[in-house]
Amino acid sequence: MILLVAVRDKRLIFLLIILLLSAATAWAQVIKLASPFPAGSQWDIALHKLADEWREITAGQVKIRVYSGGTAGEEDDIIRKIKIGQIDAGILSSFGLKTIVSESIVLALPGFVRSVYEMDYLLENFVERFDERFREAGFEILTWTKSGWVYIFGESPLRIPDDLRKQYLAVGSTENEIIAAFKVLGFNVVPMKINETMIALHSGMANSFYGPPIIAAAFQWFAAAPFMTNYPLAPVFGALVIGQQTWNRIPKKYHSALKEALDMMVRSFDNETRRLNSEALAIMKRHGLKIVNLNEDEITQWNEVMLASHATMLGDGKAVPEALYLELSSIIKSIR
Repeated sequence: MILLVAVRDKRLIFLLIILLLSAATAWAQVIKLASPFPAGSQWDIALHKLADEWREITAGQVKIRVYSGGTAGEEDDIIRKIKIGQIDAGILSSFGLKTIVSESIVLALPGFVRSVYEMDYLLENFVERFDERFREAGFEILTWTKSGWVYIFGESPLRIPDDLRKQYLAVGSTENEIIAAFKVLGFNVVPMKINETMIALHSGMANSFYGPPIIAAAFQWFAAAPFMTNYPLAPVFGALVIGQQTWNRIPKKYHSALKEALDMMVRSFDNETRRLNSEALAIMKRHGLKIVNLNEDEITQWNEVMLASHATMLGDGKAVPEALYLELSSIIKSIR
């Protein structure tokens, strides 16, 4: 009788251990992260390193599964999949973020932010005001990112805006506000998907485009538009977002450490992006790219035209509330 009770006690203890272990791991979360970065790239390697760090921080309770190279779809696909729980998180550009919180596009308006100092100041002191708006939409901003600057490339030198008005400018088909603004300014805009740009440039459908040097080199678009106007059109802002429900399932005790690991990764992104953009420029110059440096009068003309483009995006029913725009404009002027 004593032996039978002992056996039963051992079985009971064993079952209790199993239940306790199950309870301890019941909230374990696999986060499916959509990334535009090619598999094996330095950015992709950094994301996989981040996955290791998150797993270590949470003692194996939170794991990241990276879907590299845009395999999860375009940005609108990623946003939709996060909303329905098919994907948990994604790295989005300013245009992707704009589809969630429209006024966030104010950070990337052409000719508005003009220096690295201004960009860094806004990331440290301004962007957090959008966080609650993203939460209301069902998303948590885990970290903001920056990836250099956008420049205009042309078939011929584009020293002033009138030069660009004589060309056909390839613009992303989802960049509706930019398309509308540029049309108002008299630019010949040709909306298209990114995988259509090379064909358009070689066929004559378009003979100019804008983008960061690393993109111009990676897709070899510069071969058809070998003149880069040395005017930083807009900073490349973005963010890593996660579905609010997924983020809330992760115990709050881990949130601070997880975000700190992300911030470290973003700093490595920034350093790597600067290096790669510099390398891209050097490679393109060796293969025929010409840098079009501007004088003060020419820069003033670009500034005036780009600032004029903002009017189409401001006000009631538009992407950016006028009060927000004026506040940001005041901040930029105070630190410039």
